Amino acid sequence: MKFVVAYFGCRSNQAEVQEWIIDLEKRGYELTTTLAQADFGILNTCSVTAKAEKDVLRFIEKTYRNTNVKWFIVGCTVTQAKDLLSRKYGHYFFFDNVEKKQLLDAIGEIFPNTSRMIFHSAFKSRVFLKIQDGCNFRCSYCVVPFLRGKAQSLLKKEVADKVRHYTALGYQEVVLTGINLSAYGYDLFPRETLLDLITEIEPLRGLEVIRLSSLDPRFIKYHFVRELRTHGKIADSFHFSLQSGSDAVICRMKRGGKSGEYQKILTYFRKFFPDANLGADIIVGFPGESDREFRETVDFIQSSALNYLHVFPFSPRPGTQAALLEPLPPEIVRARARELKELANGLKLAYRERCRGKILSAILIEENPNYAMVVTSNFLSVRIPPVRGYKKRKLAVRIERVLNENLCAGTIV
Repeated sequence: MKFVVAYFGCRSNQAEVQEWIIDLEKRGYELTTTLAQADFGILNTCSVTAKAEKDVLRFIEKTYRNTNVKWFIVGCTVTQAKDLLSRKYGHYFFFDNVEKKQLLDAIGEIFPNTSRMIFHSAFKSRVFLKIQDGCNFRCSYCVVPFLRGKAQSLLKKEVADKVRHYTALGYQEVVLTGINLSAYGYDLFPRETLLDLITEIEPLRGLEVIRLSSLDPRFIKYHFVRELRTHGKIADSFHFSLQSGSDAVICRMKRGGKSGEYQKILTYFRKFFPDANLGADIIVGFPGESDREFRETVDFIQSSALNYLHVFPFSPRPGTQAALLEPLPPEIVRARARELKELANGLKLAYRERCRGKILSAILIEENPNYAMVVTSNFLSVRIPPVRGYKKRKLAVRIERVLNENLCAGTIV
């Protein structure tokens, strides 16, 4: 019995898909990348922005119209519009964010499998592990707390057990993910922290790299960064959900904190991780954002230690406070997004130039006859001469050339 997968959205969605794949393969199902060979498919959806939701709906419509594969549609878009989807696509199976806990059992009932084979497809070279779900904040623009619910953390023992299982499968890099990763453990009793968890899993045999996904500045203090530096397996790249460099916009977003505090956090990371690749999410065109406020964000970025940006034009989400505010003209939002993306390209190019000649640890993510691709500890994509048989293994790579703002060329050393 074969299946295909697809997903949209955040690393938590990737982590969920990867866990489903590994569990299904243990039950004798076989992952395929060829739709014509599949008996069923799993789609993990995203509704964090209007574009993400539109991409999901376009994917569903296309597969419903063009293939006979039965899909299990799961996650945030289903939570948002399950009744509508069920009426329109009656031959598919829909599981919202609460019901997805029963996904694998439902697959077993609808598509029973008699094979006793155990597969392992190495869907990703790095394993994504969701250790936290949900969020207790109510940022004015964000629909995720309504779709994912309150913050919930896995116990340290559960996380450690999963890491042991994944390293036994050969994964040497674990990417810790969560809807609000920095909030890990605050809902547990006794309370735990992300640092406590890292201390627990770092000594585990076979684990070489621990990568952190997006960090919330509201949870980051000086001692966190200082203590994080003492953990030698932490990857040299960090991403932050900053969203704006203007205090007035941050206030309207109901984010808490101020741009000066954000700058301090970035300074702490640069002090303790001097060669790290630092990035941030930035929302552009938030309702009421004036030219002056936008310039404050640009000035913030230019004076900061950031090396790259993920730029998101503001997307009103029904049910949020920001959706009730007067939007900016689309042409202004597009122009500001374009300016920030050009700035981001310059930052990325400059950082890659500084890395030229360095030897960095990396994980092989793609093999083909003409070349191979690796991702370094500081999150650079590097093309190297073709190699085979190294997938999931840690390598050492020298950066030889910068091809563009997104890609370098290198060699194994």
